Amino acid sequence: MSDRTIRWYCLAATIVWLAVMAALIHAGAQHDYWLQRSLDPDAPQPYATGRVVTFALMSTVEIAVVMLIVRPWRWRRLWLRLLIAFALLLTWSIPFAMGAMHQSPVYGAHLLWLLLLDLSLFLALCAVSVISARQALRRRASAARGYPSP
Repeated sequence: MSDRTIRWYCLAATIVWLAVMAALIHAGAQHDYWLQRSLDPDAPQPYATGRVVTFALMSTVEIAVVMLIVRPWRWRRLWLRLLIAFALLLTWSIPFAMGAMHQSPVYGAHLLWLLLLDLSLFLALCAVSVISARQALRRRASAARGYPSP
């Protein structure tokens, strides 16, 4: 693929990163009802700066790792790279999902981001697998007929 295609994928990853950062910053300003039980009910809650920074760094690393593993600008064995990224990310998401009951809104925003990324990778894996299988069937059919493959 061309450098232009790679730039488009990097631009898309940057836009996704900005959306995730906006969601985490917004979640940091939300009222944490579980924390309110341990504080004075009338006391104002501080902004969750530490949690926002922690989950922002984690999300940045997650996006970078997915882009490095998947490399969507290369078609060869893309389905395998998508499968590996999906399996790793799903494994990474399970502990977050198990600990989500009484966590802060920032934690919940990060968990929703992880689940959305899992779903996106799964849908991309299904689409790429169908396209790859279709191309392989076409190549076999043309080889069986004795015609050169395109």
